[in-house]
Amino acid sequence: MTGVLGLAALSSADEPAAVLSRAARFFQDGKAHEADFVQTFTPGGFTRSRKESGTVLVQAPQKLRFQYGAPSNKLFAFDGKTARFFTPSEHQMVVRQLSDEDRAQLPLIFLESPADVARVYTLALEPSSSRGTVLLTPKSSDAEVSWIRLSLTDAGVPAGLSFQTSGGDRTEFQFKNFRTLPPRDASDFTIRPPAGTRIVENEP
Repeated sequence: MTGVLGLAALSSADEPAAVLSRAARFFQDGKAHEADFVQTFTPGGFTRSRKESGTVLVQAPQKLRFQYGAPSNKLFAFDGKTARFFTPSEHQMVVRQLSDEDRAQLPLIFLESPADVARVYTLALEPSSSRGTVLLTPKSSDAEVSWIRLSLTDAGVPAGLSFQTSGGDRTEFQFKNFRTLPPRDASDFTIRPPAGTRIVENEP
């Protein structure tokens, strides 16, 4: 991947790319990677947040699965082409295609090459952080997000992902206890809801 192969040649000005390269290398082993997560959502203009938690499964090149367990059971899966979000309590599943900007708001961003990320975002390393933290600022003036912040350990293991939308809504993911698993079958990254589930197509 671009950026990974050239890591040794990176200068001090390329430090953000070096940090992102560690994440790319962490995931490019052909295996599945599972972690515990806490997701915090704070609406724009409000101080009260909503927290959810569960496990996340990430597998290169572009597969992702969130299993929410608290406060309610929900399931999000992306098979590399289509995203599905199933809410059992509502007997509904939303099916949609993800834009590049959508993917950047998910752990999928850690799978991207630093060169590809840098084409869309301005990269800056936050020197005051205790771990490698990269701030992404969209180059486009009409982007849906104001900024994205990625935090990684020295080994390139994702520790956090947060972003703020242009409307002020803020989402933060915290990851811990990443473990490496055998590669998962493609069926683990899709959802087959029970009969009677309402299917909503292409709803954001």
